[in-house]
Amino acid sequence: MDAEMHNMKTRKVWSLVPAPPKEVKVVGCRWVYNLKKNNEGKAVRYKARLVAQGFSQRKGENYEETFSPVINFSLIRLFFAIFVNLLQWLHWQVDVNCAYLYAKLDEMVYMRQPPGYKSKKYPDYVCKLDRALYGLKQSGRQWFTEISSVLEKLGFTKLKWANGVFLKNKVILLLYVDDIVILGKTNEEIQMTVKLLANNFDLKIIGKTRTLLGIQFIEENNKVYLSQEHYITEVYNRYKKFLPPISSLPISKGSVYSKLQCPTTDEETKEMERYPYRSVIGCLAFIASRTRPDINYAVNLFSQFQSNPGGIFTNPTLIELVQEITQYHWP
Repeated sequence: MDAEMHNMKTRKVWSLVPAPPKEVKVVGCRWVYNLKKNNEGKAVRYKARLVAQGFSQRKGENYEETFSPVINFSLIRLFFAIFVNLLQWLHWQVDVNCAYLYAKLDEMVYMRQPPGYKSKKYPDYVCKLDRALYGLKQSGRQWFTEISSVLEKLGFTKLKWANGVFLKNKVILLLYVDDIVILGKTNEEIQMTVKLLANNFDLKIIGKTRTLLGIQFIEENNKVYLSQEHYITEVYNRYKKFLPPISSLPISKGSVYSKLQCPTTDEETKEMERYPYRSVIGCLAFIASRTRPDINYAVNLFSQFQSNPGGIFTNPTLIELVQEITQYHWP
């Protein structure tokens, strides 16, 4: 928490001012704690972040536009498939520390002083935010505007048909909020790009891409493979008490499913409330969209039954189908 407050003071995120008139909205803030993990899912450090309670903001008063472009993960897969696996380009990952604190605000935003760090000299004052803070509705947009401006000054060109992709000579920069992946033909080009970024932002240099957006990037034989082993294991452990033995296929061969199989009485429907059908489907849909396209058909089929999937006694078929997908080729 002290380190976070030090960042706030260093970046001059706010200044203490007398409280505005009562009709002016003053947003609150709170501390959010997180446990950072490494590539293997092991805890490495505790992290505290001061987050503004942006849900209390008023459009037209203390925020306007909120949309923040980010790269689509399918494009990340595409660029790695073509430039890393096929053309043998190098890849490097960096994070911008406290990224939002670099972005300036266009609107007047007042915030209450952080819990535990209220000024003894001015306890009744409020924080007038000069820079974006995590939790504000416009923070993501302001940060994207800031880093886009910096990249343009460094000679990068924004790709028009895709969000979060910037090009410069034989360097491709992929941007997802504060996560940056640099693809380059040579190590010298990548290191020069990292140096230029470090002149403008406080960077955490990770090295070769290992984990991005919860996906593991595994390099073997000059190829990069994507894996969600840790996430899949986590989901499996969460739902394993509902699961039968492992299945060899996501859908049994020759199976036909219809909504006519769904329960028709309140008693049958209520029985299904004991089973997290929708939660499992949501987890499987995320896995299918990232690293397991082979289960896409099965997930799409079973998602049609989310509103009334059937009870375990009256209609065990549908719940077993979800269980079969969940167990299919799991570690």
